[in-house]
Amino acid sequence: MNQSTAPHHLHSILTQVRNSGQSQYSEGWAVALEAELGSIEFSKRHAEVVNLLSLTVQQLQALPERSRERFMRYVPAWWNAVIQPKVNWADNGRAATNVASLDILDHLESAADIISTSLRGSGDAPSGSGLDGISRQCEEWIELILGLDEATIGEPLKGQLVSQLRHVIWLIEHVDLFGEARVSGETSRVIGSLVQASGVVAHRDPSSAGKWKSACVSLVAACLAFNAGVPVVQESIETGGNLVREIAAVVQDVQDN
Repeated sequence: MNQSTAPHHLHSILTQVRNSGQSQYSEGWAVALEAELGSIEFSKRHAEVVNLLSLTVQQLQALPERSRERFMRYVPAWWNAVIQPKVNWADNGRAATNVASLDILDHLESAADIISTSLRGSGDAPSGSGLDGISRQCEEWIELILGLDEATIGEPLKGQLVSQLRHVIWLIEHVDLFGEARVSGETSRVIGSLVQASGVVAHRDPSSAGKWKSACVSLVAACLAFNAGVPVVQESIETGGNLVREIAAVVQDVQDN
């Protein structure tokens, strides 16, 4: 069973909180996320847990109606486990084992298994490897973007792209915690941003357009290979290139109008 999906990793984190043996919710979450409550790192990591829940709800929409309706009934309980809006996390009377019942967690895991089977090979349930390659390409992209002057790409857009690329790298570094689906989703988001930015770069500095396009093709191909679990062969590169060209053409049409 492919356990790369968002609900699988949400289930894993909540289970770690429950099984932490801590006397407070806050301590249980700190153990599960390997970060101190109140720290910036804890905030970043818990925000990613919320993202896992959001992706889970989104992916449930792709299931057949009967399965979708059955699992959607548990969404409020999963949300409550993640947020705990009515509970003082530092209350000694709130042991971490009470974060969610086994029944709630079992239904989350069942939903994860069905999502994995239904969406296998997509960005929601990637079946490949090659995260090192994606991380390396993100590093190369950061170097490329930072090497461009403001006449080619403005500082606000440059900052946006670099922050997105760094977030992908951060997710790869923490893939055991948040999973491959989060990496795939953020990589796809970055690709969209880079393709949109290609129109700006091509307009301001045509000499940089070729390098930008080649880098886009490589990142798209790596993402396709990671999602589908196939080697990065020429067909993948050509598919990625066609996708970049099609999206870039749309962006150019918008700019022309």
